[in-house]
Amino acid sequence: MRCVHAAGVGKAYRRYARPFDRALEWLGRGNRHELFWAVRDVSFEVERGGALGLVGDNGAGKTTLLAMLAGAASPSEGELGVTGRRGAILELGAGFHPEFTGRENIHLVGVAQGMSRAEIAGRVDEIVDFSELGAFIDQPVRTYSSGMFLRLAFSIATAAGPEVLIVDEALAVGDQRFQLKCTDRIASFVQRGGTLVFCSHNLYQVKKLCRQALWIDHGTVQAQGPAAEVCDVYADRARARVLSGHTGTSAGHSLLGVTRVEAVDGTGRPLIQMETDDSLTLRIWLRRAVGSDLQPGCAVGVVRSDGLVCYVASTELDDVRLQALGNDDFHVALHFPKLSLFGGSYHFNVATIDSRRPLIMLDVREGEAPFSVVNSRTDWGVCRLPHEWRHDVAHVAPQAPVEGGRA
Repeated sequence: MRCVHAAGVGKAYRRYARPFDRALEWLGRGNRHELFWAVRDVSFEVERGGALGLVGDNGAGKTTLLAMLAGAASPSEGELGVTGRRGAILELGAGFHPEFTGRENIHLVGVAQGMSRAEIAGRVDEIVDFSELGAFIDQPVRTYSSGMFLRLAFSIATAAGPEVLIVDEALAVGDQRFQLKCTDRIASFVQRGGTLVFCSHNLYQVKKLCRQALWIDHGTVQAQGPAAEVCDVYADRARARVLSGHTGTSAGHSLLGVTRVEAVDGTGRPLIQMETDDSLTLRIWLRRAVGSDLQPGCAVGVVRSDGLVCYVASTELDDVRLQALGNDDFHVALHFPKLSLFGGSYHFNVATIDSRRPLIMLDVREGEAPFSVVNSRTDWGVCRLPHEWRHDVAHVAPQAPVEGGRA
């Protein structure tokens, strides 16, 4: 059963070139605004007990979409529905009266989130205890730091017994201990069958807490699907912004040139996308200048789209000879039986060398055989390192200190 759904949802705001134009339009002097679409044509569904993560840059439209889900804004077009009581943590301080104390705001915000006065009265102590505000609970909230606002807002929203919890960057402030406390409560909420819509720049949190994810950019959906895949695609695009001309560039040299590069999967088919830990083979063809006596070799770098060099292999270092094809043509294949890179876009940089003088690169090709990696697990980092957890380490009792510092 779906609990949250959106079909073609859009939100437009009027934008005026001058403040005076608003007054002129109100007086009937014609249309003097242009529409700015903060969100446009967004569609998704979240089943009861599901968890949807929202990712995207600042200003992408995520907060606008969450505000509509929370009932704080209405769509300009499309259909949007939420079934069940909602608990929302949007902008820090939203819904709070700055001159009221924290305790008074519990009653104010609790009513706004659908709690009865009796429910609020029965949960005040729980909210205060979870927020850990102590004596500050009876101080005006205008004196609160952003972290204190978070503690109170989160405590109220989750204590209200919501069926749908909407969280917008709430875990971005506050100390790590309280962040852990919040994530534990959110995870417990989902495990009990609650429905979560969670927005965060922390992609690890999105992967851990959510099954599905939605990437929004400039108000429109760029990708949606399993959280791990969407987060990887979004992270890769973010890294790609710093990419400076890797694709297909070459600094050629006539003595030994690269004539062809291709990546294939375990079945020998051209590789475009792979899973973490799949196999990959890079095939390289080279041509040596007629009459040259250099010993052909090459070096290969595995490079992430932001320029991070993940690994470099060299025929000279591995003491490998290239296969001679005749007519000064050569071939070599670099095989990775288990390429443990995590999600993102990658390519190869290939350089030719004379194996007897390997410090000089003769032909350099960058951005060759681009491919993407999908990591369906929630581990994090650059690559998966083989490891195991053990309990067989011998426990050695520490020696007692020696008086006077002498043995």
